[in-house]
Amino acid sequence: MSEPKHVIFLAGFMGSGKSTIGPRLARTLDYDFVDIDDLIEEIEGISISEVFKKFGEQHFRKIEKRVLGEICRNSKSLVVALGGGTLTHEENRLIVKNGGTLVYLKAEPRNIFERVRSKRNRPMLLAPDGSPLGDKELLERIESLLREREKHYMEASIIVSTSELSIERSVEEIAQKLQGRTS
Repeated sequence: MSEPKHVIFLAGFMGSGKSTIGPRLARTLDYDFVDIDDLIEEIEGISISEVFKKFGEQHFRKIEKRVLGEICRNSKSLVVALGGGTLTHEENRLIVKNGGTLVYLKAEPRNIFERVRSKRNRPMLLAPDGSPLGDKELLERIESLLREREKHYMEASIIVSTSELSIERSVEEIAQKLQGRTS
């Protein structure tokens, strides 16, 4: 008899380590890795930034919800990197809660700022006209968005601070906490 499938969802703000920790955690657990934003880009044939620009956030969230549902119906064990805003929508939170284990990769605003400040392809971190924010405004935007989203991230079964741990140690801690939940 084969092992039952399990889906581990990695949540957290952009720059918290989801796309870096996710593949390593998947290898450690012998799972497959999926980045939901990559899947959406593949489906749409354009970048997330372009989806936001051309069709708006509402269109993006509709696709995101559909992709989440498909992930939960698959037959594989997966580690899934969620988008930073995925959990801000109740329907997505329900899909995630009913579809697997939620892990919050918690990072402090200053660490996030350092990790994302040179990335100009993040729609939520741009000015309304699409131009890059200055450092002060960028940090303020990160702090503001994090305040809005953290209540949803904190619903996770497992919380790991990626500001304080190396990538390897973060993976080890998540794997240990997952093992503790299943033994």
